[in-house]
Amino acid sequence: MSAISDLRTPPTSPAGIDPNSPKSGQTRSPQASSRPSAGHISEIHGLRGIALALVVAFHLFGNGRVSGGIDVFLVVSGFLATRSLVGKAERGRVRLGEHYGRTFARLAAPALIVLAATAALMVAFIPQTLWTQTTREIIASATYTLNWELIASQLSYGAAGPSSTPVQHFWSLAVQGQFFLLWPLVVVGLALALRAVARGPLCDRLSLARVLFVLTAAAFTISFVYAIKVSGADQAAAYFNSLTRFWEIAAGALAALALRRLSLPEQIKPYAAWTGLALVVTCGFVMDGADRFPGPAALWPVAGALLVMVGSTPSPRGPRRLLETRPLRFVADISYELYLWHWPLLIVWLYYAGDERLTLVSAAGVLVVSTLLAWATNRLVTRQVQTYVIRPGGPRALVATLVSLVVAVGAGWSGLVAIDHSEDRAIAAAARLATADPYTTECLGAATLAASAAGGSCRNPDLRGELIPAVAAIGTDDDNRAPCWSFEERPVRFNACPNGAVEGYEKRLLMVGDSHAVAPVGALDLIGDQRNWRIDVAARAACHWNARPLGRNIADNRPACAEWNRQLEAYLRAPEQKDLDAIIVTHSARKMTQPLAGETPYESTVNGLVEAWSQRPSKKIPVIALVDNPMFEPDSAAYLRTTLGCIQRHSPETAGEACGRPRTDVLFEDPHRDAVALDPNAHLVDLTHLFCEDRVCPAVIGNVIVYRDGNHLTARYARTLAPYLGQELARIVA
Repeated sequence: MSAISDLRTPPTSPAGIDPNSPKSGQTRSPQASSRPSAGHISEIHGLRGIALALVVAFHLFGNGRVSGGIDVFLVVSGFLATRSLVGKAERGRVRLGEHYGRTFARLAAPALIVLAATAALMVAFIPQTLWTQTTREIIASATYTLNWELIASQLSYGAAGPSSTPVQHFWSLAVQGQFFLLWPLVVVGLALALRAVARGPLCDRLSLARVLFVLTAAAFTISFVYAIKVSGADQAAAYFNSLTRFWEIAAGALAALALRRLSLPEQIKPYAAWTGLALVVTCGFVMDGADRFPGPAALWPVAGALLVMVGSTPSPRGPRRLLETRPLRFVADISYELYLWHWPLLIVWLYYAGDERLTLVSAAGVLVVSTLLAWATNRLVTRQVQTYVIRPGGPRALVATLVSLVVAVGAGWSGLVAIDHSEDRAIAAAARLATADPYTTECLGAATLAASAAGGSCRNPDLRGELIPAVAAIGTDDDNRAPCWSFEERPVRFNACPNGAVEGYEKRLLMVGDSHAVAPVGALDLIGDQRNWRIDVAARAACHWNARPLGRNIADNRPACAEWNRQLEAYLRAPEQKDLDAIIVTHSARKMTQPLAGETPYESTVNGLVEAWSQRPSKKIPVIALVDNPMFEPDSAAYLRTTLGCIQRHSPETAGEACGRPRTDVLFEDPHRDAVALDPNAHLVDLTHLFCEDRVCPAVIGNVIVYRDGNHLTARYARTLAPYLGQELARIVA
C-alpha cells in the first residue's frame, strides 16, 4: 500500500548497472570508492525486483496484505541516495538544480501519466461520492503530499478509508519524494558548513561522512522511538507519517556511510545476503505489516534489505546469480511503473465488479494488464524522458518537471471545481424532495414497504427518476450532531441532546446507544414535534448501555465505554430523571460484550443489557428496545465499492432490487430480542419489515437510499420511518 522510488540508472545500462562504475580492468580512484560497485548495484536492482514482486503479489493475490516490500524500498532509497550524494558533495560536484531535475523528472513523468489515467477511470467507474476526495488525493499525489492528505482527511471516524480510492499507494512515493527534496539540502548544507569551520587536523575528524553518520544515527533513534509511540496511539496515522517512517530510510543511509570504511569478512557475506533475502521474502507470509509497521516489527524487512546490501559479494555462494536472472531484471526494470499501475487497476476492478476482493482469475488479469502498461510506460515514457529530457541537462529536466507539475495541479484543481459544480447541481436536483414531510408525501422511502406489507402497492409519479439523497451527498446525509454524541473527547463526557418539543411537552423519552442510536435523530425530532414529546438522545461511539465490558474486537474502547456507562447511570439517578416516560435502547447487533465463564458473547450481551436496565430510576419506566437495522457492509470502503457503485449504475426504480442483499446476509441476531423477554417492563420494536422484503433487503426503497455507509441509515431514510416508529412508541408509552 505504498509506492516505490525509481532510482534506476539509465535504461540503456544493462541490468541496472551504474554506467559511471569502472569498467573491467580499470583502477578505482579513492574518490570513486564511495560509489557502489557494478555488481552491488546489480544486486540492489534484483532485490528491488523481488520486493516489488512481493508487494504486487500480496496486493493482488493476498487481499491487500502488507508484505514489507515497501519498507525495503525505503531502505534502498536511503542507501543509494546517500551514497551518491556524499561522494559528489565531497568532490564539490553536487549541482542542486541538476540533481533535482534528474531525480524528479524520472519520478514525475510516469506518475503523471498514471494519475491522468486514474482520473479518467474515476469518472468512468467510481461512485460520484468519491470524486472530490479522489481528485484531492490525485493532486496531493502529484505534489508528494499524499501521506499527509490521507492522515488529515481519510482517517477520521466514519471516513471511507484510504482503501476506497485508487491512488492510496502514492503515499510512500510522497514520503520518498519529501526525502529526495530535503536530503540533498542537508548533505550539501552540511558539506558547506564543514568546509567553513573545519581546518587542518580538524578537517579529518569532522569529515562529511563522519558527521553525517552521527547526525543520521541520532535522527534514526528519534524517528524509531517516535514510531513506537505513535503506533501505540494511532497505528493508521503512524503508517503514513513521514517522521515515523524516516528511521527506515535512515537505516539505508547509515549502511551506505558505514560501508565506506567497514565490510563484512568475505566468507560471511554469502550467508548474510541469503539470510537477508530470506527475511525479505518471508516477511509477508509471517505477518501483515498494516497493523505493525513502522513499529519494531518493521525491523524484519529492514534488516533483510540491509543484510542483502552489506552481504554483496561476487562469490558463487551468494545470491547474485539469482538476483541477476533475466525475469527478475525485467521486473526490476519496470518496477516503478508496475507499482504505479497495479493499484488503481485493482481498485477500479473492485468497483466495476462490485466485489470485496479479487478472485484468482481477476487478480491474474489485473497483473497481466498492469505488466503490459508498465512495460509500455517504461519504453514510451520513462526511457524517452531519460533520452530527451534528462541526458541533455539537469536544469532542462527541472524546468520540464516543474512545468508538468504546475499543469497537472492546475488541471486537478479545475477538475475539482467542475466536480463541485456537478455535485451541487445533483444535490440541488434532489433537494426538492429531500425535506419532504414523510407524514404527507406518498410512497416516499419506508412508506413503499409499509404499503407492500399491508398487501397493497405504492407508486408516486412525482418521485419518478429522483434519488434521495444525491449519491454525491451520501457521505454527509447524517442528522447526528455534537450535543448528542460522545466520541474522542478526553476525559469522556456524557452528552444528551433534546429533540422535538423541548418545552411544554406531554411525554419525555431518552434514547441511548451507539452510532446506530443517533442515525435516526431526525426521525425522533419529527416524532417529537408531531406528538408533542421531548426525546433526548445520548450516544457513545462503539458503545452502548450494558453492565458488561466490551468484547475483544473493540477492547481498546473498553475504558472509555465503561466511563460513559458510569456517567449514564449517574445521569439516570438524578431526581429529575424519575419523570421519564420511557428509555429507548439500540446498538449495532455486531457488537458483543466479553463473556463470563460458561457464557457465549451473545449470552453475555443479553445478560449485560438486563443488568444495566435494572439500574433505571424506576421499574415503572418501560425500556423500549429497537431491533437493529440490516447491515450491508462492515465498513464504508466496502459499501462504496459494492452497493453505492451499483446504485450509481442503475435507475432509482431498479437500484433497490439490483443492489439489494439477501435477508440472511444482512440481518444479524439481535440480543435485544432475548433481553426484552427477561425484563417484565421491556418491549421490542421491530421495523425489519420496513427494511426488507420476503427475501431481499433493498438498497433503495421508495426512491430513498437506505444506507449512508453500509451499516448506518441515511438521515433521509430514517426520517421516512418516523410515522411508523412513532406509532410503535406511542403504543407502548400510552
